[in-house]
Amino acid sequence: MNKKTINAFVLSRKMVAAGLISTSLLVQSCGGDGSPRIKDSVEKTVYESTKGVVTEVEEVEPGNEYKIIDERIIDEKEKSIAIVHTLEGTTDTLSLRTMKDESSSNGSYRHSGLRSILLYSLAGSFFNRNLGSVSPNANNYKTPGAYEKSTGLKNDLKSSATTRRVRVPGSSSTGYGKGKSFRSFGG
Repeated sequence: MNKKTINAFVLSRKMVAAGLISTSLLVQSCGGDGSPRIKDSVEKTVYESTKGVVTEVEEVEPGNEYKIIDERIIDEKEKSIAIVHTLEGTTDTLSLRTMKDESSSNGSYRHSGLRSILLYSLAGSFFNRNLGSVSPNANNYKTPGAYEKSTGLKNDLKSSATTRRVRVPGSSSTGYGKGKSFRSFGG
């Protein structure tokens, strides 16, 4: 064998060995199903709403400022809507499905102020997968009575929701600055 053939043979053996080592390290860092193992994890219950919401809002300032005047639960989640009363006296009905699809497809929605209000109301259960993270914000409601009604209805939504258990990173593996620092100064 000439010197080039021997060098190519040795190089190919080294590459195969490096590949095997990389593969074994990758397999060790994953669980049996191929998913990464989380060193510090906790189990969390995720609630997904099965019912829908009709959220009625009123425009209080020209443009994009709205307040929620009423919310109610409906049986079919896909029929969730926002009923919008404008200052000009017109009433629009907007499908939450359409709002969700339009905002995810082009990054913005023409009713951005309305969408931000809806995210902090019961309608947020349509946009968020986890009902547990849906929190009505009192500042978005026109009256304290409307806010109190919505917080009571949240319990009704949660009682009819489907649940599943998921593993999420624990407290030592979340947030900036946890664990060993990678910065060259300070800590």
